[in-house]
Amino acid sequence: MIIVAALIAAVVLFLERAAQRPEDSAARRVIGQETPEKAAAKKTPGPDSGPTPRETAYPDRSIAIIIDDIGFDLRIVEKLAGIPAPIAFAVLPDTPHAVEAANRLHAAGKEILLHLPMEPLVYTRESLGAGALMADMNAEEIRRRIREGLAAVPFVSGVNNHMGSRFMEDETSLAIVMEELRARGLFFVDSMTTSDSRGRESAERTGVRFAARDIFIDHVPGYAAALENLTGVFRQGQRNGMPVLMIGHPHPETVRAILDALPVWQTEGIKMIPVSACLGNSVERESRTRSQK
Repeated sequence: MIIVAALIAAVVLFLERAAQRPEDSAARRVIGQETPEKAAAKKTPGPDSGPTPRETAYPDRSIAIIIDDIGFDLRIVEKLAGIPAPIAFAVLPDTPHAVEAANRLHAAGKEILLHLPMEPLVYTRESLGAGALMADMNAEEIRRRIREGLAAVPFVSGVNNHMGSRFMEDETSLAIVMEELRARGLFFVDSMTTSDSRGRESAERTGVRFAARDIFIDHVPGYAAALENLTGVFRQGQRNGMPVLMIGHPHPETVRAILDALPVWQTEGIKMIPVSACLGNSVERESRTRSQK
């Protein structure tokens, strides 16, 4: 009788467990998975979490900055070098602190450009500085002045034009510049001091990596104008997904505006990128712009 009772109990226990297996199997399938309620709770910031960057919603909002006219004042260079952002700096070759400024900025991990003077439509010799490229120069003189400019500024990875509204419209002279840059593996950033610039076409023909300035930060002097240019660029749209390349100058008001813009960009999910991230896609940038017109 004891044996029979034990067999009956074993059969009953087996049948109960078999009836429960579908639910147990389903439970095992969801172990480690979040419920919709838990997932929503993770996505919802708490009251003390602060603003959330909108990088997922706007993954293509990015800005690159170049500060021109470096080489006169080392105090402002120290302030700029301490900004925690991948700002690039264009150093004028004929300045008293060109070498020291480039050394300090390079030590801070910043990208260095040669700010190469070029002939504008209206100028004085004093404003243009020594070593400028003139549209009526022969090829050898242009090449010589480029070599001298590069020798005056260490750690250069690219070049942009200082002034140059006349020179940048001269395709023959520009071709010589681009050939020199291509031979040295340097890129070119067009400061766009003239709407008739031939920089893009010349760079594309010679295979030089290229980018063009979109906005001058401090074309209108003062802190308020600079901050508006820095923070208002995406308010009218997303620039077709292309990065925005800005150029400013080492004015105290510009430096303060950049520092105040950084937390705004972080809140709005806008990324600062190196100038080199804007290069190499000039044909794509141009075709995307045209497709939106």
